[in-house]
Amino acid sequence: MFHQERLERPPHHDQTGPNMVSRNKFRRGARATALGASLAALIAGGAQAADFLVEMNKSRALHFPQPVATIMVGNPAIADVTVEGSQLVYVMGRSYGRTNIVALDSDGKAIADMNVSVVAQNASTVTLTRGAGQYSYNCTPRCERVPAMGDSPESFATLMSQMSTTAGSSGSAGGTDSGASSGDGPMY
Repeated sequence: MFHQERLERPPHHDQTGPNMVSRNKFRRGARATALGASLAALIAGGAQAADFLVEMNKSRALHFPQPVATIMVGNPAIADVTVEGSQLVYVMGRSYGRTNIVALDSDGKAIADMNVSVVAQNASTVTLTRGAGQYSYNCTPRCERVPAMGDSPESFATLMSQMSTTAGSSGSAGGTDSGASSGDGPMY
């Protein structure tokens, strides 16, 4: 029914001549370049995967694969740790920025060396700029004033004072007042 013909390559497609040698060199070079680019991307991706993100004024658990004898934080003003056991610490975001955490075993060998980035809280935080002053609100679901970095100094100090007074009178940190009725800054 169907007639099949054998197709022959034209003479310029010779697989054994000097042109083929240069084509093979080109292919090997292209493969080596692609492999190098892939390895570079893998290494860069691995470095980014080691970053540990924590939100400002929140803590996250960090588990280690083996017991840790020593833990060091590059800049404790940005992030700090609370040790809960030989393989568990909680990382607290104190200030925006980036630092690192190094964990060593009892022989002084590195178990972990990772970057820690402290980032802004989730989308429920709203910042209002009024004149030269900045005021922060946590809107979950009702907007209430909260002290945050960058707020006007007077507003921040007033809210912190009210929070510490409320915490002191209630006897526990769980009963703190957000300072929503401080009268300091606009309420929306």
